Amino acid sequence: MIAPETIAAVLIAAGALVAAVLLLIRRQGWQAWLLAALSLASGLLLYLTLFPPRLPIGGETLLVATAETPAGVRAEPGERLVALPEAPTIAGAERVPDLATALRRHGQIQRIRILGRGLPPRDRDADAGLPVEFAPMPVPRGLVRLEPPADTPAGAVFALAGQASGLEGGAAELLDPAGRRVDGRTIGADGSFTLGGTARAAGLARFTLRLRGRDRAIVSDTPVPLRTLAEQPFRVLLIGAPSPEAKYLRRWAEDSGIDLQSRLDAGGGVDLAGDRARLNAANLRDVDAVIIDDQALLAMGSGGRSTLAQAVAGGLGVVVRMTGPATAATRESWRALGLSVEAGSDIAPVVLPPLAPDAEALAFQRGPGSDDVPEGVNAFDDPAPDLGHWMVRTGADFVTAVTDADGAVLAGWQQRGQGRTALWTVANSFALILNGQDDRYQQWWSEAISAVARPGGLFRPEVPPLPLAGERMAICGLTGAAQVLGADGTANTLVIDPAAGAKGCAAYWPSAEGSHTIEQSGRGGKQTYDFLVLPRGALKAITARETGEATARWAAEQNAPNMRGVPERRGPAWPYFLAWLLLSGALWFAERRWRTVSDQPG
Repeated sequence: MIAPETIAAVLIAAGALVAAVLLLIRRQGWQAWLLAALSLASGLLLYLTLFPPRLPIGGETLLVATAETPAGVRAEPGERLVALPEAPTIAGAERVPDLATALRRHGQIQRIRILGRGLPPRDRDADAGLPVEFAPMPVPRGLVRLEPPADTPAGAVFALAGQASGLEGGAAELLDPAGRRVDGRTIGADGSFTLGGTARAAGLARFTLRLRGRDRAIVSDTPVPLRTLAEQPFRVLLIGAPSPEAKYLRRWAEDSGIDLQSRLDAGGGVDLAGDRARLNAANLRDVDAVIIDDQALLAMGSGGRSTLAQAVAGGLGVVVRMTGPATAATRESWRALGLSVEAGSDIAPVVLPPLAPDAEALAFQRGPGSDDVPEGVNAFDDPAPDLGHWMVRTGADFVTAVTDADGAVLAGWQQRGQGRTALWTVANSFALILNGQDDRYQQWWSEAISAVARPGGLFRPEVPPLPLAGERMAICGLTGAAQVLGADGTANTLVIDPAAGAKGCAAYWPSAEGSHTIEQSGRGGKQTYDFLVLPRGALKAITARETGEATARWAAEQNAPNMRGVPERRGPAWPYFLAWLLLSGALWFAERRWRTVSDQPG
């Protein structure tokens, strides 16, 4: 449908243009051109009288006070000051529950200026529709980034990463639940650090990340949750020839609680294996991983490798252990399992990092020793063993699982169907045990096996890594009726959001810090999952940095060209009507006089 403004513009323009052309036809000269121009101007003023230009409604700036806004801030003429719930007490500020309420109350606002740390997530969910100005405050001193450790199997090494602001030359320390120092690092110029330790008993533990300044004074203590998994024992097949590596792999499996069955070819047709170690489809369906050396894989023949490859596609994990330089035939046998690498005929030394930053941290990682081991054996100062690894070239699909201190690949895997095939390149890793580094040997093999083993069926819903008391969080991965038991034992039923679909997500607001438990009914009965809720303010510096960065991004989006315009209304028509009336009268008088003069005889 054609707008009235368009119809009026066409009619007025046509009339003014016809009048101007008739004037120029009847007479030439500058007077005629002047009258024609006045006719067009009269038509324009008539259109502006009928449809005055649109003007913005109001012109006020909304000052939005957020957390850490100075208490002495005041609104200037043309500004209106509102305070969000996070803002301190400010004289003259109007308290509002959120930004949307302030915008609804004050429709004349033309722009927004945010003061303080920035808007919380509640106020960044929707567009404001107005230009927004925001200058982030400096990053506060303290912990500004924290990546807590992932769920860790018992006996494995965990790691956390973080970044501190304003603490160059200070220290980051990791304390165990008993308050003993596990690891420590000096904070450099960029503030980044990485700490780690060994996961012990299964369950949820509360470690502490302590930051110290250059003067060794404590700046902050931040709780760090660590969940140690008590998974069912891995079922592993060990295939190869009798060797020191096979001997210590069996000992490692026994110490780690792994259900290991071995099939060792002693030569001369002697096969040291039980019925459960036979490589057939039925047995392979019952195990989580297979460790096989390259020569045993090559000797299996195409039929045996085909059976193993089918099991990998169905979810089985395989670790191929190199016992010598790779040949074209061995690489071809690897490709049958989905492992594509090149080279592997040259060997290079393995660069080993220190076991721990100091003897105290090493003692904690190893735990209590036995009575028959003297104190001087396997001490912190003992030299590292000489190890070598076969140098292979990998592609983009190869995922590294174990590296040395220089980043060289010691073990890695590739996906095949639902399973994974890994390559172990260390020629003599058992030398670690002979030199007192049992911890490193166990860690390497634990990481390699965990990377490829068939996935388990534990109840492990998705929760935020660092939930805070009093803040909304989402719990996903729920498949049925579930509830959360708070730290005080209070039960809260979780309502799954239908919009989440297959993700199975529900909202939860923890009211108190401490250990919380998610309970869900499953096939095998009640399933539980523990998570730690941190106290309010535990991540104050992190929250401040994230809030400032998120608000700056949100403000930039509000200033984008595609944002909706400022509310407008029609301006007053009387100035244009008065100008049109005067101009039309002058035009009528001038045209009449011009005709009178032109009609007189010469």
